[in-house]
Amino acid sequence: MKELQLEAKRIEDSRGRPTVQVVARLNGLEGKGDVPAGASKGEDEAATVDVEVAVKNVHDVILPLLRASSWDLKKHADLVQAERAVVAKAGDNFKILGANAVVPTSRALWQLAAKLAGMELWSYLRKHEPAAAGSERVSFYMNIFNGGLHALKKKDGEVLGKDRIDIQEIMVVPVAAARYAEALLWGEKIDAALKRILIDKFGDQAVTRADEAGFSVKGLGDSSAAFALVFEAIKKAGFEPGRQVKMALDVAASSFFDAKTGKYQLRGDVISSDEMRAYLSGLVDKYPGMILSIEDGLAENDWAGWTKHSAQMHERQVLTIGDDLFVTQLPRLEKGIATKAAHAILIKVNQNGSMTGTLDVIKHAKQHGMKWVVSHRSGETLDDSIADLAFATGALGLKTGDPQPERDFPERNTWVRRAKYLRMVAIEKQQ
Repeated sequence: MKELQLEAKRIEDSRGRPTVQVVARLNGLEGKGDVPAGASKGEDEAATVDVEVAVKNVHDVILPLLRASSWDLKKHADLVQAERAVVAKAGDNFKILGANAVVPTSRALWQLAAKLAGMELWSYLRKHEPAAAGSERVSFYMNIFNGGLHALKKKDGEVLGKDRIDIQEIMVVPVAAARYAEALLWGEKIDAALKRILIDKFGDQAVTRADEAGFSVKGLGDSSAAFALVFEAIKKAGFEPGRQVKMALDVAASSFFDAKTGKYQLRGDVISSDEMRAYLSGLVDKYPGMILSIEDGLAENDWAGWTKHSAQMHERQVLTIGDDLFVTQLPRLEKGIATKAAHAILIKVNQNGSMTGTLDVIKHAKQHGMKWVVSHRSGETLDDSIADLAFATGALGLKTGDPQPERDFPERNTWVRRAKYLRMVAIEKQQ
């Protein structure tokens, strides 16, 4: 790596907030990596530093470390060893260098290593990480109705359960689509149907697009009512809910949980963990066979509640997914496996801090019979490498926001969600 070049710079994510991009160059080839950021964060996810500090750390710490080594990026074992050395240098939970320095560097190096091998990233992953590899079909988790911290405008005095729905994401999942291009088209049709329904019911001024490009309605605070509207949109678009298109929820319950009282504030009421579980069970029972999965239905440290929740959902054939619960960290995943807290884990590279570490988590989940969904963040970039990761590992799903139909998003530089779906379409064409 003595000839390796790393160029780090400040860029903006989809919310206009500063983040970091790294370009790695070697032998006339280059790999690029960005780092996203979330609005809803688990307390144990990889720590970040100031963006300017992260940029400096790439140039002054990470690059000299790699150049001083004898590692060869053409050897996969050396790539893994180099990345583990960078992670060790980053300090406990990345607090010294920052995950926003390590993640974009990691993504850039993996892209570059794939190009040096003359391969696409997904095929490189399948070849060199066989313990994580899989060929199962990946479902698109499309966040079509936004709530929670993805839609709330605190500066305007808005509150959850009144001005915006408490549940952070209501997603449509085109499970019966034969090809990825078809799944994207189905998502666009449902998006258009929901737009018509919302405008007819609430008017143009109340209907907007939120952080992940899905719809949000000012003044609609009832999550159950919003769920019913998405259900209606699926039918209006010409699809059969539950058979062709299922629904999925990201409750993000930690965002409305009070750790001091151990209570949840949902739909304007203060409720217990048992009552929170009862609400979710009631929603599933009202729409039998329609809901594929529920993510973060309880707060990240409500471990006892999670075990009960997962048992109840298992009886109803609904998957529970841990995001804030696990934050793509092995120790929390191990605890979740031991307590039977969830059926699946949400995978976010920036939560973990590196590609190698993320693959370690996927392998561990796979070894213990858990499923995984690869996810973006609410503050995203055009980096589409999570599609390669989802495809290469045969993830249950790829969660990357609204389909962003071109009629409403004519500028390609805004396609931070759509880019990932299009990457899946492109990968399928390579088969």
